[in-house]
Amino acid sequence: MDPQVQASFIPKKALTIERHRGGGLLFLLALLFFIASMVAAGASFAYEKYLNKSITDQSSSLKNAEGAFNPSTIEDLIRMDARINESKKLLEKHVAPSALFDFLAGSTLERVQFTKFEYALQGDGTGKITLSGIADTFSTVALQSDEFGKSKVLSGVIFSDITVGQNGKVSFVVNAIAEPSLLQYKRKILETVSVQ
Repeated sequence: MDPQVQASFIPKKALTIERHRGGGLLFLLALLFFIASMVAAGASFAYEKYLNKSITDQSSSLKNAEGAFNPSTIEDLIRMDARINESKKLLEKHVAPSALFDFLAGSTLERVQFTKFEYALQGDGTGKITLSGIADTFSTVALQSDEFGKSKVLSGVIFSDITVGQNGKVSFVVNAIAEPSLLQYKRKILETVSVQ
């Protein structure tokens, strides 16, 4: 045999395996990301199944509830609801000019007499009123003006055409705007109910 040929296949030097630290950390991060995405996918799948089951359960519960009611009864209730809503709208818009008379009865002084009354409903819900009246003195007219002026349901109160008649009585004309709150029928009904 040739002395330079080595008969043994076992290496004389120890084999060393080199590890790169960066590769291990990158592998660990990739592994953690993979595990997290698998957990998220599993949770998403389970939540989807839960939602589908919940929808199915609620759908069957709704069908059972619908079956408990007669369809004609449901239609009658829907029609009644529409009528009630329409009635509420009409009541909100309805005016009661008679509330003006209640107001005048409560705010007119004893020595004042109204001889003429004109009323016109305006497009904005206010009422334009014109009153002709007679009082015993100028001071009574001034007091009546103060009474109307401090009212919160009248605005733009103007006393005009103040004259003294042959009998010593003072005649006058009042122009004012009645606020919509005074003219609302709903308010009049509520006041009537609260008095009883």
